[in-house]
Amino acid sequence: MRRDDSVTSGISPPSAPPPRVRLARREISPATPLADIAPDCRHYRGDKPCIHNRLCNGCQNYDPFAHRVCIIKLGALGDVIRTLCILPELRRRHAEAHITWVSLPAGCRMIQGHPLIDRVLTFDPMTALMLTQENFDTVICLDKEPQPCALAMSLFAKRKLGVGLSPQGTPIPLNTEAEPYFNLGLSDELKFRVNQQSYPKLVHEALGLTWRGDRYTLPVHGSLRDRARLLLVNRGWQPGVTTLGVNVGAGDVFANKMWPAGRIVEVLTQVLDRDSTLQVLLLGGPRERGIIDQILHELSQSLPLPTMQRVIDPGCEHEEPMFAAIIEACDVLFTGDTMAMHVGVALAKHVVAYLGPTCEQEIDLYGRGEKLVARPDCAPCYKRRCDHADACINSIEPAAATAAILRNIAARRQNGGRDISLPVRRAG
Repeated sequence: MRRDDSVTSGISPPSAPPPRVRLARREISPATPLADIAPDCRHYRGDKPCIHNRLCNGCQNYDPFAHRVCIIKLGALGDVIRTLCILPELRRRHAEAHITWVSLPAGCRMIQGHPLIDRVLTFDPMTALMLTQENFDTVICLDKEPQPCALAMSLFAKRKLGVGLSPQGTPIPLNTEAEPYFNLGLSDELKFRVNQQSYPKLVHEALGLTWRGDRYTLPVHGSLRDRARLLLVNRGWQPGVTTLGVNVGAGDVFANKMWPAGRIVEVLTQVLDRDSTLQVLLLGGPRERGIIDQILHELSQSLPLPTMQRVIDPGCEHEEPMFAAIIEACDVLFTGDTMAMHVGVALAKHVVAYLGPTCEQEIDLYGRGEKLVARPDCAPCYKRRCDHADACINSIEPAAATAAILRNIAARRQNGGRDISLPVRRAG
């Protein structure tokens, strides 16, 4: 887990003893379905008939799992989303694999139905008990907290990758390739200044996978998309008209990850003045209700009514998949380094990302969008409270954000959503 205090030296920690790993049990199912049941077949259910509605003996549809993978990724929701980037390469290596993903409830809701995941399980005691009775070929844990690391260590697997738990109860890397990824969490010098690799590249290398630039993706199912579009239309949104999403919140784990209401108002006033057809969706969760109301009030004091009608409040009480479906209706997204940014990337939107206290080099926009990087002397810092008078916020002018948003709106219109590379723009 990242610290939020003073900068430390880049000295590597002492070598940890090799972790204890639970090996795989003896397989209990036959190589071919000679008995009445074949528990290793991907169609087998056990508590009800499979889709072929017959016993397994002699079944022509027998399809055994070629490789069983369990991925443990809890953490922040944005981290869960961006870790989906490992799935395409895993599928290339093991096309017929059965992939289980373990996450917290919000993560499970967001990734449920992902076409590259076979099973999504909520991290709780019952899930942990069930998983300890299964065999896996590969267990992957990319969290550095004791609980997910303990789950990884408790499972039976031929190999384990990423992060596990030492006999002393502390997180340690499980494989040599994972050491650089792991050590970033132990040294501010390494994380803030030495590392120049994006998170997707880091996690691929930590798992011994080839990094091919795969973008992480999220499914938005048709029925949910229809509900989101109906909701937006009822709020005044017009399908087919270029839409800017403005995500106004970023949680409170780190300070100044997104601008306050006054600065957002400045940007929107400038953007709406220069683009007479653009419509805006104000995005946030329940905690952002107040800031959205403040933005709407301040805009109404300076914008004429026809312009205000292009600023739409979709509401703040949506569960995560509905929030993603609303972002899907946007063409360009302006946001801080937060879950909404990763949703925008996953949905191939043009993203203008304000990056202050966090490491911009770890963020990959995959050629769609632009970074506005605040770099006062004190950043990045990962601090929960700013002790430098909002240096990050003050280091980027609203005019710079306005220009970046308008560039991406133009790129979206001109290129029809195709990939385009725009520069990283740093303040100062």
